Amino acid sequence: MAVNKGGTLVSNVGTNDVNVVTWGVFPAKQIIQPTVVDPASFNVWKDEAFEIWSRGWASLYPEDDPSRKMLEEVQSGYFLVSLVDNDYIHGDIFAVFADL
Repeated sequence: MAVNKGGTLVSNVGTNDVNVVTWGVFPAKQIIQPTVVDPASFNVWKDEAFEIWSRGWASLYPEDDPSRKMLEEVQSGYFLVSLVDNDYIHGDIFAVFADL
């Protein structure tokens, strides 16, 4: 996880580390569908997601429609982040934001 604290990027993983972030666990079955996040894949997915919001969904609305404007604002003014807390029992994924 990386958080920008006053211009300083704080992370608990290396810049090239890979995280398995999601999986399905079912009785008497193997773990199903691990989702692996690495920096290169995340950046590609991020760009695709913002592109879909701005050119895909936003284009469904007329130029002056509030929904289109909101989607365009998300594309130009928001950040997509990946948060992972591997302490399943005592974790507090939002604690890192307390000082922001």
